[in-house]
Amino acid sequence: MTSERAWEQLGRLAGTKVWYGITRPGRPERDGVPMLRAGDIVDGQILSDHPVLIGRDVDGSSPQTRLQPGDVAVVLVGRVGEAAMVAAGQEGWNVARSVGVVRCDDQELAQWLRLWLTAPTVRAWCAAKASGSAQATLSLANLRQLPIPLPPDEVRADLLSIMAAIEDKIALNQRIASTSVALADAHFALATADQAAWPSLTFGEVLRAIPGSLAKPTAPDPAGDDGPTWVAPADVLRSPLPFLDLPAGRAPEARPVEGLCPPDTLLLASKPGELRVAISLAPVVAGRGVLAVLPAEPASALWLLHEIRSRSTELSALGQGTAAREISARALLRTRVSWPPLDERERFAQLVGGLHSRAVTAGREDRVLRALLADTLRNGLPALDAHAPAS
Repeated sequence: MTSERAWEQLGRLAGTKVWYGITRPGRPERDGVPMLRAGDIVDGQILSDHPVLIGRDVDGSSPQTRLQPGDVAVVLVGRVGEAAMVAAGQEGWNVARSVGVVRCDDQELAQWLRLWLTAPTVRAWCAAKASGSAQATLSLANLRQLPIPLPPDEVRADLLSIMAAIEDKIALNQRIASTSVALADAHFALATADQAAWPSLTFGEVLRAIPGSLAKPTAPDPAGDDGPTWVAPADVLRSPLPFLDLPAGRAPEARPVEGLCPPDTLLLASKPGELRVAISLAPVVAGRGVLAVLPAEPASALWLLHEIRSRSTELSALGQGTAAREISARALLRTRVSWPPLDERERFAQLVGGLHSRAVTAGREDRVLRALLADTLRNGLPALDAHAPAS
């Protein structure tokens, strides 16, 4: 493959167009047109459940930036270089300035470009080309200069086939996990049918807030280790499942860490109109904008998780600060909740615990598959070396 490959810059590929989206989208509108943003592209997929809606007049003034199935969307601001293929469900969406779009006349070439953009070396290339200290920004000019390998057709077909098999298995695991959580939500809805007969308590009587940290320290750890895993609002808001199965940080008994949250802590983050909650599966530290609460009784963790999920829109009104993105611990603890007897909560935990475990298992298998995906890309694709065209 090394001796036979050819290279070309992205912007010079025949039948390929590259552009970015709307620079001034204006205020969101309830009956507007969905707009793809950088934050909607996660793990090689487009999250399409809650897109921001822009005015139809804004969309109408930029018809040239509307998406078509088969377009490749590339993050230009933040996690530069992360890419996803536009599906039929996003046809007609518009796109924000933070996203670059690549459209190819040849759909097999589009699949190859998306595959190439997921390679670790390409992500590193994009990061090296990015500018900006507060937030990395990849210019459209640099994206157009991205070197693209063009191996023989049979080599390209083999790699695409391998990657498709891995991605199909990842997609299956995601469906298993999301279905498991949906079933648990449905069981909670049935379990709360008689809640009018339960006593009314405050959240403060059934959980306690854990003091969080204002920001992740930038200075090196004097102990020479990496310290605990920090959770930012984006970790909660972007998690497709209500679990955060992040790598465990430094063990709490090794050296005390201020604000360290044990497993089964509920982590809350909000954005306008929505509050998201995830349960931690390992010790973490809640960063600024994340409210960490711990159930008074371990048996209540899953009940509280689904209680908060079921009241997402209502509880989002407790947000404060810029764009109401910080949940007030005081306001949450004063909010009332219908509280069932302990045996009811224990029964629920036993019933849905297996569903949650299945979802977690599927998520962990996906991590292994994504590592395999990265390794296949690293070993199966050429490096960005002297054979690439000058940029």
